[in-house]
Amino acid sequence: MKPRSLNFWLTGYLGAAWLILLLGLGIALWQSVNAILERLLAERSRALATQLATVSADAVLLRDYGSLERSVQDLARIGGVSQVVIRRADGVVLGQAGPHLPDVPVQRVPIAAAGEVLGEVEVQYDSGPSRTAAWQLTALVAVGLALFSVFAFWALRRLLIARLITPVRTLLEVESQAVAEGVPAEVMELGAALNDLQTRLNAKISALDAAAQERNEALRRLCSEQRLATVGQMAGEVAHELNTPLSNILVYAQMALTRCSDPALRQDLETIVEQARRAGHIVRDMLNAARAPAPVCQELDLAAMAEAFRRLFTPLARKQGVELTVLAEGAVPCQADASRIEQILFNLVSNAVQAGARKVVLAARDEDRPVLEVIDDGAGLPEWVRNHLFEPFVTTRPAGQGTGLGLAICQRLAREMGAELTLPESTPGHTVFRLAFGTVEGGTA
Repeated sequence: MKPRSLNFWLTGYLGAAWLILLLGLGIALWQSVNAILERLLAERSRALATQLATVSADAVLLRDYGSLERSVQDLARIGGVSQVVIRRADGVVLGQAGPHLPDVPVQRVPIAAAGEVLGEVEVQYDSGPSRTAAWQLTALVAVGLALFSVFAFWALRRLLIARLITPVRTLLEVESQAVAEGVPAEVMELGAALNDLQTRLNAKISALDAAAQERNEALRRLCSEQRLATVGQMAGEVAHELNTPLSNILVYAQMALTRCSDPALRQDLETIVEQARRAGHIVRDMLNAARAPAPVCQELDLAAMAEAFRRLFTPLARKQGVELTVLAEGAVPCQADASRIEQILFNLVSNAVQAGARKVVLAARDEDRPVLEVIDDGAGLPEWVRNHLFEPFVTTRPAGQGTGLGLAICQRLAREMGAELTLPESTPGHTVFRLAFGTVEGGTA
């Protein structure tokens, strides 16, 4: 159920309060007017009875009962008088006019002369006209109060909406704005508090997001290290069991290849040699992951290292139909391990050749820090693998043609000598791997 708005609750409470107040004022007004009129009638009845008793005393002494009867009839015709009775002391009624009304007060005044009570006069006023007048007066005043209450309610509601509800709604709908003139100070303070709260919440959310990213990155690295640790534990056993048989297979296959003249048999022997060498590379990768030697960092020239690697790899590159070039405008000095750089370059260039590259460029330059890039025109890497590229066992090669350890080993070798291996760009026809030195915590550039 949708919660009620502040406008709804203000309207309901104010309306109920005004209605209760109006009813209370109406009842109090009716009771006050009725009590006043009743008191006035009682006083008027008593005054009339007193006057009639004074006049009747002489008539009773003279026994002029006819004048008393005429006086009573004349008084009964006065508006508001219901009944007039003149009674002698012995109970004989000397004059009477008008009906007796039940539940209407009767005013009795004794008829006295020379200290002796000769009788009494009873006067009863009709309260009907007075009550009608009281109702009319009350209704008139109630209508006036109702009109005033409706106007006051409308004005107060408009005031609350204009001065409270609308500014609060505006503050809630707009993130940051200048408060218009005429808005109450409390609303302005509320707006400032809301803006401050929003700023602090945004800062807290940003801090939590950053902490979550750091945590995820730490977990990813921990998983990678645990995988490498598992590989290291398995590598010793695998190398011990496979290295010697593989070496024997390769030696005997090469010896048989030199003595064989049958073309079909030579092709089979070449296949055995190729597969034995591939298995040997897998074993060496696992051994490197298990027990990499400590880096020996020294002053090196990345441009010279790239040129030396080009001369070393060029024969293999020509055999594969790949053009390997070096791009450097001068010496690029850095502190690094030469053997690790050569191993990283060999892995990156080999991956580029296997990805179908025909041109590979080794670019060395100094951009606030020494940088060595491997740029190729291969097929590039798919989007799904880029975020997990340097994790162990992640590979894009078909099953059985790669272990997915090469880039993970390269990343570890780079970090151990104070560098970072990244993939800034990878699109079909243009892939860049960057080795930047002096970027990793724990390393020594």
